[in-house]
Amino acid sequence: MRRIEYLSYPLEQNNPVYGKPDQPMTINPVKSIESGDSCNVYSFAMENHWGTHVDGPAHFFSNAPGIADYPAEFWLFSNPQVINIKVKAGQIISPGDLLEIVAETTDLLILKTGWYKYRKNSCYCLENPGISPELGTLLRKKRKNIRAIGFDFISLSSYVNRMIGRQAHQVFLNPDSEGNPILIIEDMCLGADLKGLKEVWVAPLRLSSADSSPCTVIGVFND
Repeated sequence: MRRIEYLSYPLEQNNPVYGKPDQPMTINPVKSIESGDSCNVYSFAMENHWGTHVDGPAHFFSNAPGIADYPAEFWLFSNPQVINIKVKAGQIISPGDLLEIVAETTDLLILKTGWYKYRKNSCYCLENPGISPELGTLLRKKRKNIRAIGFDFISLSSYVNRMIGRQAHQVFLNPDSEGNPILIIEDMCLGADLKGLKEVWVAPLRLSSADSSPCTVIGVFND
């Protein structure tokens, strides 16, 4: 039996943002049926790194691919792998934590840490775990099928270890390093049972010239 689940959060009036536990999104009515208009229309303003979003190489490198530069087939992942890993506040996930259990065929690596449980708390944005640059280097060299990594915390960069986080972003996204860039899906919604995950669809908002973009992520499961 096939099951389909969202693996991304809806954008809301207030969204947790890296370093900012409660960041309001501006939503204004342009037309309103209640005001006598023929339909409802809204305008909204937000940064492109709010909510579940995917970072492209242009996030840290000039003249590098942005999200709209990737072809449609890039966003279909047929060999996702979910790794459950326990982490502490501010912990930097290193190669020793998981490299040996990442399969050679994996095209999307998903880390389920349980940190999503704190999404309504300030620690989600201020004490989040992160990922080491060394892990990015080794994944690019030794797991060449991986095109993206996703996880259930606010950023690849631990807020309390921001310098390491910047280096890690550069290692994962550098278009000129060995192997292909590994795109980064941050702030995923991973509270569902992820057993039997067979396929993942990522649908970013195709903002021309944008480095990164909010995205909808859908998982297909065979239960």
